[in-house]
Amino acid sequence: MKAWLPLGLKATSILLCVGMAGCADVTVSEPPAPAPTRACVKPAEVAKITFSRTKYPHIRAHYAAAVRAGYPRVLTLNREGADRRRSLRLADVATRPGYDRDEYPPAVARGTVRADVAYVPSSENRSHGSTLGLKLRRYCDGTRFRYVFY
Repeated sequence: MKAWLPLGLKATSILLCVGMAGCADVTVSEPPAPAPTRACVKPAEVAKITFSRTKYPHIRAHYAAAVRAGYPRVLTLNREGADRRRSLRLADVATRPGYDRDEYPPAVARGTVRADVAYVPSSENRSHGSTLGLKLRRYCDGTRFRYVFY
């Protein structure tokens, strides 16, 4: 049988007796060290977040149109308040069956509600959002990044 001791105490073996159940030899030691937490990274240069142009053709077209309309090519990661910014921006844009409302810049990369919105196939938008989230996960807020389509 094993039991945990507070950190800093050495492992030892003791005899533990509980009522009429008898006694058992118990090894008492420190708990295992917690897994190290990974700190986020914030590169000095603009991070390139890559996407397939064949897998995300509608996202790419929307990105290009939004940049041509004056939205920034280089974005800054700003997770806090993203859900609120997204809700406020999409509140007056009707839904359509089979389509999602894609925003550029995405809510996690802007400080205001202002964004361009386009209808794109739902499966493409959700896949792109998931991929974007995974690729940005390692970065700290304040990281500058841009989309690159290969």
